[in-house]
Amino acid sequence: MRRGKGKLSTVNWILVLLAGIFQISSFILDQIVIQYEEDYRKANFEILNKSESRSAYLKMNNRVGDFLLAFENTVFLVSASNFSEDKKKFYYFSNIFDQTRLMEDIINDEMVIEGLKNRTIKATDTSSDELNQKTFSFAEYFQYLIDENHWLTGELEKDPNFIQTYTDRDGKIYQSSALETTKAFVEHNNYYLQDLLEAMAELGIETSKNLNLLIKDSSTIENRKQLILLFGVVFQLLSLLCLLILFRGLLVSKNQVI
Repeated sequence: MRRGKGKLSTVNWILVLLAGIFQISSFILDQIVIQYEEDYRKANFEILNKSESRSAYLKMNNRVGDFLLAFENTVFLVSASNFSEDKKKFYYFSNIFDQTRLMEDIINDEMVIEGLKNRTIKATDTSSDELNQKTFSFAEYFQYLIDENHWLTGELEKDPNFIQTYTDRDGKIYQSSALETTKAFVEHNNYYLQDLLEAMAELGIETSKNLNLLIKDSSTIENRKQLILLFGVVFQLLSLLCLLILFRGLLVSKNQVI
């Protein structure tokens, strides 16, 4: 019996080359799939964050809306009623208490404040004698409203019938009773809570749009990943097929030599 020289034919070399190319291609596709999986995880993490943000904005929007409606109804009903001054003062003071608690919850909600960080409020700068309009951040101005409400609460606790004296730009002196001052505070808070309500609605809509885009991107990444996996399996099979044909050819050649 004689053996051949052990050299591969041109066809066999081509099969070896193709098997190698398909194997390398399969490896490259596996690396691409790994990258897609990382992108998919990041997209899902962003989806989770946006979902939580949207829920926070919607909850705050609903809460502010409910409170605001209750505050405005109180102002309307109490103003038109024949309640005694002390009873009216009690209702307005209750509103001040609820408004303060609501605004403190807003300030302490980091997610909401983060969403509002690029939004501003134009209001009177009471720290200056000119009382000019100034641009505040939401967090800054609501903290100011909270501080003012605490001041009013302290004044009412010291003297429920206190008289506030203030001077306008023209130097005229005015006096305001505790009832008038408390009512003015409630209406002032309501005005800026309305701004907050609109901002929460806009943020909720904006977040919903971003969430839809993220979901579409996540779906696209998943579809591409599945397609790459399919091609990877096809290249693996083609590589095995080339090797099978090669080994079959070698076995046939060996038998013929024998």
